[in-house]
Parts: sequence; structure tokens; C-alpha cells
Amino acid sequence: MEGRYPNGLLLAMSRCNDASKEDEFANWYNHTHFPDVTDPGIFGHPIRWANTDPGSPHGQYVATYETDYEDVANAWPASREALIKLRPEGVRGSELVEVVYTDVFKRTGGEFSTSVRPTRGILIVLSNCKDPSREEEFNRWYEDVHFPDILNVCQFHTAYRYENVNPESAAKYLAIYETDNPDPLNAREQHLALMEGWGRQGRLFSDMEVVSSMTARRVWPSLA
Repeated sequence: MEGRYPNGLLLAMSRCNDASKEDEFANWYNHTHFPDVTDPGIFGHPIRWANTDPGSPHGQYVATYETDYEDVANAWPASREALIKLRPEGVRGSELVEVVYTDVFKRTGGEFSTSVRPTRGILIVLSNCKDPSREEEFNRWYEDVHFPDILNVCQFHTAYRYENVNPESAAKYLAIYETDNPDPLNAREQHLALMEGWGRQGRLFSDMEVVSSMTARRVWPSLA
């Protein structure tokens, strides 16, 4: 992320269950929860994002954490075990947080970047290939066709792709696109306007299943 392409990524979606205490929730997340998750040194570079659709069933907020831990599938259990050694109470919770989704992903494929630009927002796409016999074809299409098509619109400047380490999860793949547009929804709308044309040109994959997608703007740490 932000020019790094870590070996693994922890993705967590959540909401604050009391609208009158959003500031308290943000303070807990930024200054208590992030240090708890990152203190063991397995996960780092935490960033918190706000969903551009506050009524989304996928939550109000997204947090991303990066890891270069070799065994990505065991990164989260190892991190929690290490934290307990540092602090017996482990991860300090909050009665304000409602966890909507969390999974850990391992890097797959290559990074695609068009320029070095700040990251003010992201587009997240969780997906599957509906036909297992076309999995290899799906992965080639994603990197050889779809990533270039999206980046060529010039609204998103960098793309990353990950595979879920949890085989029971509803979504196997994660794609993240970064934009310097402070309104990532606007960036997405501009490239969505072109997707009808991509379909006519045969540049979409018929067996792609989008499990969920969202755009989110950066809220912490903020960019100067």
C-alpha cells in the first residue's frame, strides 16, 4: 500500500454503534486499537478509511494493516500471542465497535502502478471466480486486462491483488485500487461509466462474481 506491496494484508470492516460517540470511537481506534494490533511488530502501517456509503451493510469504516510475515495464514494468531506476552490483557476492546468483516489475505500477482501519487482513497473489490475450471484464466484476465483498463482511466493510480488465506470465506480474492482523488466515489463513477464499453469489447470476465465492493476515503493518519 502507498507504494509498498506487503506479503499479507489484514482487512477489517466495522461500524460505530452509537452515532453520538463517533469521536470517542475514532480516538479508541486510532490511539488504542492500532497500537494494540501493531505493537508485536507483525502487522504495521495501519490506515483507517471511511466508507463513502455510510449506510452500507459492509460497515462505516475499513482498516488495513500490512505484514511481511512469511506465514501469512498464521500472522494474526502469532500477533495476538505476542501481544499477550507484551500485555496480558491483549487487544483492548470497545463497546462502541461492531465488527462487520475481517480476513487476512496473502499477496498474489504483481503490483500495477502508473505514478507515484498520494493515496487519499481506495476502491476495494472482494470477488470469486464462479467456474473453478477457469480460475487460471480469471487470474490472467485480472492482471493482463482488468488492472490495465482501470488504471488507464487515470482515476486510480495503483492496484494490488490478494488471495484469502481462509478457504471458508465468502470471497477468495481481494483487489485494492488507490486514488489521489479526495472523493474516491467520484473516481469510481468515472471508470464505471466506461465499463459498458468494456463489456461490448469483450474485456469483462463472465464468470467473475463480485461479493462486495466499496470506495472509502482516508481518515487516519491524515495526509498533510
